[in-house]
Amino acid sequence: MNKNQIQRTTVISRVFAVVLLAALVALACILPPVVESLCGTRDLLGDRANMSRGGEIFVLVVAYCMLAVAAFAIVVLWRLLGVISRGAVFSDTTHRLLNAVSLCCFGEGALFLSLVYYFQLALGAAVGICFVGLCLLVVKNVIEEACRIKAENDFTV
Repeated sequence: MNKNQIQRTTVISRVFAVVLLAALVALACILPPVVESLCGTRDLLGDRANMSRGGEIFVLVVAYCMLAVAAFAIVVLWRLLGVISRGAVFSDTTHRLLNAVSLCCFGEGALFLSLVYYFQLALGAAVGICFVGLCLLVVKNVIEEACRIKAENDFTV
């Protein structure tokens, strides 16, 4: 990819990040009725038939925590896109930011796991999100090793 293509894809990624952050804010505004509707939906999965008001509040609190972690991850990704647009891909900042996004994925996975009692399908979401976190952790380790090799090469020149 040439510099113009990288800049273009970075701008597109930033637009998606802004749209996703706006969607999270909108969802935060309507989250209580959404959670109430989800908790009131009866199915054969999960144990929502006997859910108390405390259970609904727990689900709502976890949902807000999920939104907060997701918003933080988007902000970190925004910073990562800035690093990429400056051409500093192989830097300490890059692998620190990737590590932060990876930890956000693991945090989201843990939050989904906390909902498995009421929503058994949350287990699938937790596994998927943790897999993405693991992939990001591997990419972070690759970038970190590339930074180490780059630093060694910079000293030999």
